[in-house]
Parts: sequence; structure tokens; C-alpha cells
Amino acid sequence: MPNASTAMAPQAVQSMAQPKVEFQRLGKRFHRGSEAVTVMEGLDLTIREGEFVCVVGPSGCGKSTLLNMSAGLMRASAGKVLYDGAPVPEPNTKVGYITQKDNLMPWRTVKANIELPLQIRGAAKAEREQRVKEMIQLVGLAGFEKALPSELSGGMRKRVTLARTLVYQPEVIFADEPFGALDAQLRAIMQQELLRIWSASKSTVVFITHDISEAVALGDRVVVLSARPSRVKVDVPIDLPRPRDLSKLRFQKRFNELNEYLWSVLAEDLNAGDEV
Repeated sequence: MPNASTAMAPQAVQSMAQPKVEFQRLGKRFHRGSEAVTVMEGLDLTIREGEFVCVVGPSGCGKSTLLNMSAGLMRASAGKVLYDGAPVPEPNTKVGYITQKDNLMPWRTVKANIELPLQIRGAAKAEREQRVKEMIQLVGLAGFEKALPSELSGGMRKRVTLARTLVYQPEVIFADEPFGALDAQLRAIMQQELLRIWSASKSTVVFITHDISEAVALGDRVVVLSARPSRVKVDVPIDLPRPRDLSKLRFQKRFNELNEYLWSVLAEDLNAGDEV
């Protein structure tokens, strides 16, 4: 593994914020017929309140599996997943989950899609109206309230997805490569928008990506997982000031130093398996 000091990667810094999500000696196995596949083993990681933590790793190391266990959609085979110091409920209704696909209901308008989680939770009409209005303003969709998903661009559908997730004020947002299917220009726009919205919402974010540059641009920390059975190889604080102008950030020396170091760590395990 590259030497962190020569690569100018900063040492981990202990935050004063409270732990929000904790993985303690976490293990996960899947059974395929008579064969057992160990995806992760002895994985330790703490996500603190208000952090934006990006997680990268080779295909097959269980990045999506990690989010599924955090959201209470899947059980660990060994170890613990804690939320606010207690075992994660099934499912964890205090969190929001954004996937690569927007999963919008095609027959519902922008307003109706965003409103759906509040309807499921039985929120009063006045509350729903106010929260949806706030979210539409926050994500820049004013004037498109009555539009159907088929009438929107890819970027606008992503904005609806963000608004639908934020409308019920989740404490933690899990994002599984939400911008992976977008072209480079649109991805850059949505990355900047996500930072703006995160700054306003104060949520904790755990963001899965294959893109090291995206991780460095967005995160307070970048966690690199090893090939399976995965563990944390490095946990690097990103010492780039906020707020960040992503159009200029990528030309900064420090950004490129961090990017190069993290790539060198990830490269040791690339092509080590299939995504789980």
C-alpha cells in the first residue's frame, strides 16, 4: 500500500460529533447453492452525525450490501450494525435511500411523487403542502409541479428523487451511485446541487461511488474498502475547504494529490470480483 505520508494523505481526525451509524466487526456471507461467499469480514467503520462520507472499493466488495444493512433491509452474518448506538431496526424508517434509478411513479406528477412519503406516513394535508413547496424550491423545480416524469430531463428526475427523499427529513441519506448513469456535464451539475442541498439540510450522508474524483469532490472523508472479504483499507479525511466550487476544485493541487493517493490504494484491489 502507498505510504500515506509520502502521498500527502492526511491522518484520520476524530470528530467531536456523535456516532450515527457504526459497523463493528461486521461480516456478511451469501449462499449460492452449496457455496458460501464471504463478502466482508471484520469490517469496522463509524459515520458521525452531519458527516458526508464517501465509500469506494472494487467490484464485489459489498458497497451496496453495506447500505442495505444500514437501512435495515438486510441482516449481517456477523458483528453489529448500530444506529444511534442501538441495533438497526428492520427497516430503518429514519433514513432515506437514493439508488441509481430514480424509481419515480410515472403516473404521478412532480408534486405527487414528492408528496408520496408524507402520505404514507399519514401527515396532514397542510403539512404535506408546506413541505412539498419547500422541497420544490430547494431543488429548483418551481414551475414543474404538474409535470410528469416522462416530461422531465434526467437531471430533473434526479432532483425530484432528492426532494422525495428529503421531504420527510431523514436523519441519514444513503446514496448508492445516484449519478452513475448521468453524462459527465450533468453529473457535475448534480454533484454541486447535492452539496448545496446537503449544506442546507444538515443530514448525514453515506455516498457510494466508483468515481474517486467524485468522492474527493463531495466528501468530508473517503473510505476505501478492500477486495472481498472486504475491510476498511484507508479512511482519509478530505482537507479541502467548504463551500466547494466543483468547477474550480479539480484544478487545485491538493485535490489532485488526494485523488492520486486514493487511486493508488484502490488500484491494488481492482478487478478482484463481481459486484454484490
